[in-house]
Amino acid sequence: MCSADLSDRALLITFQTRSNSLAWTIESVCNPEFGRGTEKMLHRVTAVLAVSALMGACCASVNAQPSGRKVVVISLDAFGAESLSDPQLPAPTLHKLMKMGAYATSMKPINPTVTWPNHTAMVSGVNASRHHVIVNGLIVNQRTDTPPKIEPHTPRSELVAVPTVYDAAHKAGLVTAEVDWVAIEKADGITWRFTEYSDSHGPIERDLVQQGAMTEEQLAHFNNPSQAWRDRIYTLAAVDIIKKHHPDLMLLHLLALDSIEHETGFGNDSGRNTIAFLDDRVKDVIDAVREAGDLDRTTFLIVSDHGQMSVHKHLNANLLLRQSGLQGASSANPTFAIPEGGFALLYQKHATEQSTAALKTLFTAKPGVRAALSPAEAAKDGWPTPAETNQAPDLLLYAENGYAFSGKADQFAVDAKESGAHGYPNTEPLMKEIFIAAGAGIENKGEIGEFNNVDIAPTIARLLNVPLPNVDGKPLTEILSAK
Repeated sequence: MCSADLSDRALLITFQTRSNSLAWTIESVCNPEFGRGTEKMLHRVTAVLAVSALMGACCASVNAQPSGRKVVVISLDAFGAESLSDPQLPAPTLHKLMKMGAYATSMKPINPTVTWPNHTAMVSGVNASRHHVIVNGLIVNQRTDTPPKIEPHTPRSELVAVPTVYDAAHKAGLVTAEVDWVAIEKADGITWRFTEYSDSHGPIERDLVQQGAMTEEQLAHFNNPSQAWRDRIYTLAAVDIIKKHHPDLMLLHLLALDSIEHETGFGNDSGRNTIAFLDDRVKDVIDAVREAGDLDRTTFLIVSDHGQMSVHKHLNANLLLRQSGLQGASSANPTFAIPEGGFALLYQKHATEQSTAALKTLFTAKPGVRAALSPAEAAKDGWPTPAETNQAPDLLLYAENGYAFSGKADQFAVDAKESGAHGYPNTEPLMKEIFIAAGAGIENKGEIGEFNNVDIAPTIARLLNVPLPNVDGKPLTEILSAK
């Protein structure tokens, strides 16, 4: 026991970090040498406290521990915000989640408004100008003498140019899972998977066969049945992973609505009936989380990647290119188009500023063409440029509403049976997406305003308490609770 008074004591200051909080311990230590200049010593203590607090905050950020919360993301492909606004929509599970938590009037997709680019945006927090995914796969053979094609079977490392939130979660030691997610093939950041095309030797596939959910024959020819059948299997795969492996992050993608709307168009009973089917699949996943004992710590995010609109006319860009002498053995500068519904990508073997300008003139003011954009013009809407990635086109064409680029027309513009398409500019109301959040960590906010879908990834990162730096999106803090 020291009998010296305060002037004969020194202050011993220590600190430690626990998650994001900073704990200080201040002790007095007997030391006669510190008996003089106590006031000066206290000023030094104040300075040390300030510097140490800053260091502690930095350490807390770097060494932040996962939250213990689980996040389930369910993407309902092509589910437009316009459909969700229908009060008679047969979707009781979605309506219940909306009442429990928060939902957006709409969520704004990135350009292009197609599946792989927008799913990648939602897990990376950046748009196509940075992640470089602009179609449903990797564009190959562009800028040659022969037509380019899209290769969907491409490893994620070759396709996506940026880190993702599932990479961050996996790096933090969390269990990650994906079922039918896209632009994710052979991703190192995924623990458990059931891929879009299925793997006959995959552990989850083997589980479903053993459970009688599908036969060996069905697994071997997985893409033969209807999309609704596959969505049911995808849901059973997610249920299997949730119950057996309790993933901290689950990414599930269901395609039935996109499939039926491409076939029949937007806003009909075929689409509404499919939404009822998908609503039941969402309920299956929630029930699985409950049965797994994880409901009280799970956040559900229900999203989509784009909407859909009906079209009655088709455009054939390659036909016009052939007629203009830009295709064939005699062409000095072979040029090909990749038709993608609401847009088309044009690639030239030897693109120059002059040749691009000539292409732009060729398509400008043609029936059904909304816009012909140079790389610099397209970049203003979030597209990458050829200088940034070879995926980017030399000219971008947008179709007018009611028109879609395809390879089927025997004239540049022809009438066609009603069908559905997307890929139109992300400012189009029918391209807007849905967003619903409910469960652990979500406030009962009801309706919120529109936001960009690049905000999804940082929101997931905040819920899981994992770092996701250098993104364009921001966490949706207005709907997140402190609990």
